[in-house]
Amino acid sequence: MSKIVALVLSVSVSLVLGSCSSLATKPSTEKNISVEQVQQRWQQRQQQLSNLPDWQMKGRMVVANGVELWALSVDWEQRGDQYVIFLSGPFGAGKVQLAGSAKGVLLRDSDNQVFYASTPEELLLDHTGIAMPLSYLRFWILGLLQSGSKLAANNVKFDKHGRLESLTREQWDVRFKRYTKTDNVSVELPDKIFIHKGEDVEVRIVVGEWLFDQT
Repeated sequence: MSKIVALVLSVSVSLVLGSCSSLATKPSTEKNISVEQVQQRWQQRQQQLSNLPDWQMKGRMVVANGVELWALSVDWEQRGDQYVIFLSGPFGAGKVQLAGSAKGVLLRDSDNQVFYASTPEELLLDHTGIAMPLSYLRFWILGLLQSGSKLAANNVKFDKHGRLESLTREQWDVRFKRYTKTDNVSVELPDKIFIHKGEDVEVRIVVGEWLFDQT
């Protein structure tokens, strides 16, 4: 088991999930927005989000799994279907690297040991004890439904701007708590996401920085 499992926290969760940006969008004064207008806005957002270039996200997360709790820094780089994700505890302790694609994923732990599995969820849980829907997070972290999914199958709700407000997928309940404006892209992105599975598993994500490939 990786050293990251031993990082039971003395760090305050409120520090990890505190205010991240002064650019959070202001509440809209619009009233009487129709369902059709919301759907049109969602379709427009979906197209914009699907066309975003390769990206890198840096942020923080708190993960709870029963009696265990982790405060982690996350650095996620996504290029097409390929990704590299770095997770580390306070002061860089217990760093874990996940690198993969739809074909499989490798995990490198802080002892430089390498492990392989077909899914990142399986690999992360087996070697760290952390349960996290990484395959879906690639889409959710952008405020986008995963490729090929249907609205009805995901119990999706939108706000008046056509942004994802909540969804449910395979017992994962996702709440998009806040959106923010981001440099170099015209569409607002989530910067605070809360994810639950049952009563024990919880993932809270706060985005600190977005970087987009401008080439």
